[in-house]
Amino acid sequence: MLKEIEIQNFRCFEKTKINGFERVNLISGKNNAGKTALLEAILLNNSPRPDNVMLLKQIRRESYRFSKTLPENAWDNLFFNQDKSQKIEIITRNELGSSTLLELSVDKSVQNFITQDEEEDDEKFMTLLSSSETAKSVLHLKAKFNEQDSFGSSIIASSKGIIAKDVKVPDVKQVSFIPSFLRIANKDLTEEYDKARLSNKADEILAAFKMIDSSIQQVESFSIGEPTIYLKREGENRLPLSLFGDALNRVADIILRLVNNRSSILLIDEIENGLHYTNQKSFWQILFRLADDLEAQIFATTHSLEMLKAFVAAGLENKGEVVGSHFEMARNPKTQQIIGIKRDIETLDYGIEHGQGVRGE
Repeated sequence: MLKEIEIQNFRCFEKTKINGFERVNLISGKNNAGKTALLEAILLNNSPRPDNVMLLKQIRRESYRFSKTLPENAWDNLFFNQDKSQKIEIITRNELGSSTLLELSVDKSVQNFITQDEEEDDEKFMTLLSSSETAKSVLHLKAKFNEQDSFGSSIIASSKGIIAKDVKVPDVKQVSFIPSFLRIANKDLTEEYDKARLSNKADEILAAFKMIDSSIQQVESFSIGEPTIYLKREGENRLPLSLFGDALNRVADIILRLVNNRSSILLIDEIENGLHYTNQKSFWQILFRLADDLEAQIFATTHSLEMLKAFVAAGLENKGEVVGSHFEMARNPKTQQIIGIKRDIETLDYGIEHGQGVRGE
């Protein structure tokens, strides 16, 4: 289980260390306090793959056309104050003391980017590299585990596009990122539901749906045309899940990521989105239970006081061994560097009850 993180020169973090993570972690703070950036740092450190770098560009709505027009600036927004002269360092440590160090740096070098035996299989990639007119900016990722085993990968940005080689990351946890606004495709969500059915976990999805709408009686998947999940309410015909609004789609995505990935890390940005406040406590109860059962670790951000109260209520009633913690992201008034203020559930409860600021107020 991840216990601490150190971040240097990444996004809004000049130099920050946060420790004391527990099984379930809720993160609050003002806008631009680093909540989403913290999730991104955890994602990259635990799964330092080129496709996750591209996912972060998509989440931040960074224009692909911009990267083609100005490839030399394609990676600027990853770096604190866009200063690419200093490398990014993200270090995490778990409860056993094992560490993972991720370094990100930028230059124009493509030397040794691919091996000789890959050249014949990647004509598009070689064409991109061989074009003398193509301006190139290369983001290098280098990960080191326990200060010993290491591996690296790179992503090239050019006027012809962005291209990278997929890499196999050794011995790291499965980590999933659920953005605040992107909805997973029907096909992908249905595939995840079928995986849950195969492992006899589908009842977790129905229970979560009934928490939101008690009239839902049945969940099914069909592959007529595009694979789709269908729901059946009492006395009604089946309807596709996409017609039931954001809450059910988002809840399905969250629960499926947990039940299909034991011992994983789940990152949820703005967890309150689409979920009515009357269902939030029940939802946290489900998450606490699944984190316990599946040995998963959850990190979620919120702006909502109601979601904080629901987190407290569920945490205080939790009968399992799972511990929940709250982190308030704020800036040190002297240094202006971002810090993470940890509170256990009892302390958070006291702060809310006595009107103390717990969201960066």
